[in-house]
Amino acid sequence: MDENYRKAMKQGERDCRRAQAQGRHPYLTALDSITGEESFAGEKPLGTFEIPLSQVVGTRTEGRQVAFSRTFLPILPQNSEFAMKWSHLYDIQVTEGFRDPIKVYEFLHRFYVLEGNKRTSVMKYLGAKTIEAEVTRLVPSEADGTYNEFLAFFKVCPLFEIDFTREGSYAKLAACFGEDLEHPWPDERVHYLRSTYYFFEEMFLRAGGWHLDVTASDALLIYLSFFGQDNLLETPSQIVLERIQRIWKELVFQGSTLDGEEGPVVLVDGPKVAPRSLISHVLGRLPQGSQKPVIAAFIHEETAAESAWVRAHEEGRKEMAERLSGVVETLAYEGCSDDTAVAGAIQDAVAQGASIVFTTSPTLMQATVKEAVMHPEVRFLNCSITLPHQSVRSYYGRMYEAKFVLGALAASLSEDHRLLYHAHVPIFGTVSEIDAFALGAALVDPAAEVLLSWSKRGEQTEFFQADLEKWQGAPLISGNDVTAPVGEPSAFGLFTLEEGHVHNLAVPVWHWGRYYELIMRSMLQGALPPALQDGDGRLELPKPAGDAQAVSYWYGLSSGVIDIVLAPGLPESSKRLVGLLEHDIKARTLEPFAGEIALQDGRTIDGTKLAPSDIVSCDWLCQNVRGGLPGDWKPAESSLPEVPQNTQKGA
Repeated sequence: MDENYRKAMKQGERDCRRAQAQGRHPYLTALDSITGEESFAGEKPLGTFEIPLSQVVGTRTEGRQVAFSRTFLPILPQNSEFAMKWSHLYDIQVTEGFRDPIKVYEFLHRFYVLEGNKRTSVMKYLGAKTIEAEVTRLVPSEADGTYNEFLAFFKVCPLFEIDFTREGSYAKLAACFGEDLEHPWPDERVHYLRSTYYFFEEMFLRAGGWHLDVTASDALLIYLSFFGQDNLLETPSQIVLERIQRIWKELVFQGSTLDGEEGPVVLVDGPKVAPRSLISHVLGRLPQGSQKPVIAAFIHEETAAESAWVRAHEEGRKEMAERLSGVVETLAYEGCSDDTAVAGAIQDAVAQGASIVFTTSPTLMQATVKEAVMHPEVRFLNCSITLPHQSVRSYYGRMYEAKFVLGALAASLSEDHRLLYHAHVPIFGTVSEIDAFALGAALVDPAAEVLLSWSKRGEQTEFFQADLEKWQGAPLISGNDVTAPVGEPSAFGLFTLEEGHVHNLAVPVWHWGRYYELIMRSMLQGALPPALQDGDGRLELPKPAGDAQAVSYWYGLSSGVIDIVLAPGLPESSKRLVGLLEHDIKARTLEPFAGEIALQDGRTIDGTKLAPSDIVSCDWLCQNVRGGLPGDWKPAESSLPEVPQNTQKGA
């Protein structure tokens, strides 16, 4: 007994020294020392449970606080009465086991011991996972959404072990197991989840998960989003460990963005590539006739026949392939509208030697992420903005720059200060485009008002046909972007309606061929000076960086991936206004979101401090916008795949 106390005490002393070296409090936390009476709204006895020892973090009062390290190991001298009692309890536990539960208070999903500190310490020393305890909940006066969701989860599935750090995770986990947060779970389902959790926790910690800033529960949900929960308990340990290693970068990245912190997302706002002679330089360093082009695959959600968006990306793909002929070859897959089709297309592309895959719709991100972790040797990019993911880069355009210019142009042409703006239910970037249009209008006309309307994805884009009477009196309307060269007049860009006919004034245009060329050139440049070819003579792209960093290409007017096309009959003064604004934005002497910005709710934002990530994900509207955001819209959505739902109730 004395020998075990000595070992436990030495561990506790080491833990104290380590905590002090890290600038952390070395002893147990006393709940009374970090809260006041105003922190609690009452007490609620819950009963007796097996609680996870990992969540037992302190004592209720300060009485025994300095008798233990912060890890609950003893630190008082070996010849003390405390040491004798601790050793006696150790002997009882290893010979017959404790009979009486300890008493704890649960506060914000952590436990503080009222009676049984030494028993808790013995169990910690022995490496136990749980301890029996009588639990009383201290109901907090205030709590965040994640804890409130835990309370709803605990009511239907009384497990303390499940400990998430993101709101919405409990609902996702419930759906994965075919349950919800409203109806009590069957006992066998509760036991199955508990067993699943402890099995996964063991694998997660064995893989080194204790290094990360995610809980084992967070990691489990991420794991399930890729591999599902079917037969997890029967899956060999080595396979689970290998799968955890596959998603390791995702775990690191998700941990770096917890608790609302801004994660390590790099917004690349312009190309940094070598001169056009780079391609000939690359080919010149390869043996004659030995070079094999980089193969890039393009995965489209719809077909070019039914979607102007897909047609534009297809034209861009062909244009890029022609400009980089001999260096890049491309494959194209259309009509990949579900995960199975996306997976099949990607697997076929990889089998044909593709080393880079573009998926051209934000709705394909989740399917792309699933395949990315299975093919770490391939570079994946998704056409979206701020859906940050370590395994998948994203690319989109700073369309808000063009909308700022169009807002100024519209205000200069308006006779009654009224401008109409029609938008789709917002994805990332949509709200910033509305605000930029409003700010551009206010720059020219401080009395300008932007009337906002919404449509949903998949609805008729030529909205004026359905709402002709509503819009007939409106002199100027801002509609959808143009994803292909401007053809016959249609409800795109800035236009007027006269007797039901559209008259275009200016349209923002995407140049996807230019964008894809810049991305490919950037990647080819990154291949120098390392080996330019693999064993088969194929040009080899550099592998993704090993750190947890998400990259979003976010090019704008200055890179030529976005342009503004003006109608021939526009007044020269208007053309000059557009030219001046475009020039200053490209030169970075004019920032649409610079200066003080007045919002609808009366707040003001200092635009000099507005970071690019704040522009992309803004969830506010400018003061001169009339209308609001859709009620069910959220400014941020997870980029992880949806957790597969299990519709079967049995374990």
